[in-house]
Amino acid sequence: MIDKLYQKTILKHAANATGHGVLKNADHSVMVHNPMCGDRIKVYIKIENGTLIDFSHEAKACALCQASASVLGEHFQGLDKQKLETLRKKINDAITQLDGPDQNNWPEKKWQDLDIFNVVREHKSRKTCVTLPFDALQQALDELS
Repeated sequence: MIDKLYQKTILKHAANATGHGVLKNADHSVMVHNPMCGDRIKVYIKIENGTLIDFSHEAKACALCQASASVLGEHFQGLDKQKLETLRKKINDAITQLDGPDQNNWPEKKWQDLDIFNVVREHKSRKTCVTLPFDALQQALDELS
């Protein structure tokens, strides 16, 4: 069961760590953690006219959280509070529907990489690992408004 959860594609995204590091001259940063497993992620953001123009993260977390942060680091361009809220709802729907589709209905095609997390559906305690980077970004954007 662990092999299914930590499949090669997830491990590849985690190893790529797209967007990892400190963003110099960030407009804001926030650290969040998952008390259930100890995952911690700090996100750094730069905003222009309400839209995310730069993003980075530092994750001390499991491979699921690191992979999720890497996908976010690869595709963050153009996100604003409303788009992020829509995306977070779609992610939650995708990983909680036990009989959900293999490919989800993402708001933009670029987010199809998130389909790799469908395996988390069967592991309720690991869902926050996937959502934590997106939750941190939401908190950072909320704190700037």
